[in-house]
Amino acid sequence: MAFFTILGQKTIKGRVIDGTLTPLAGTKIFNKDTVLLDEADFNGYFDVEIEQPISELLFGYIGYEWTKIQGIGDCSFIELVLLQDGNYHMSNRKIDRIRKNRFERLPEMHLAAKNKGLFKYDTPCYNQEFEPWKEELDKIGKELKEFRKLNKTDFKDLNKGDIVKIPFGLDVSEKRISTNYSPCGYCTEEDYDYVIEGEIVNKNRSKLTLVIKVTEMQPYDSLEYRGKILKVGSDFKYEMKYFEVVINK
Repeated sequence: MAFFTILGQKTIKGRVIDGTLTPLAGTKIFNKDTVLLDEADFNGYFDVEIEQPISELLFGYIGYEWTKIQGIGDCSFIELVLLQDGNYHMSNRKIDRIRKNRFERLPEMHLAAKNKGLFKYDTPCYNQEFEPWKEELDKIGKELKEFRKLNKTDFKDLNKGDIVKIPFGLDVSEKRISTNYSPCGYCTEEDYDYVIEGEIVNKNRSKLTLVIKVTEMQPYDSLEYRGKILKVGSDFKYEMKYFEVVINK
């Protein structure tokens, strides 16, 4: 038996692969409260201990769609195929149509994995439903449209010689300071880790671009922005179209 129960807990093992039948090492497994339970090993195997009654598990991996499975109470060994997260440039309705077509091929992928010896069973022991993105994508699209309008208005109101403050955030992984891309319309300095001050020396309507000369950037003497080292007196281009927030002084 591949599972056991102790004091209201159950240990479930399983394996995660992708549509190319490649084990996904490092896949993160969460409970319904998004508490991390385990990460898949080099061969895609995992081993989680969860409280009963069991309702669902979530699986996440960079570049792949988040996947939720339910009805796992009777599972002895979970076998799961994660679908890659596409980079779509089309209507939200068409995105869901493409995603659903891929989703409907999951049984075929599962059986192929079984025939190749990667899975033990012909079919999954859990339930997995297709979750459309259109409604959420439509909502995000409307929000971004409003941000674009706001940024365009702010851009028109700015003039050469104006002093502006630019929010920056700490990129811990790269151990450097980089711009904080945030669709925030009315943020203040307190909403960001770091803020630099500069004077507008030019404007270009293409991508709502400002050319800014740095006048103050404490507590740092310099920082990196898009591969360029900035310091007091440096000029750099700042594209408001991409929701980097300019805060008027």
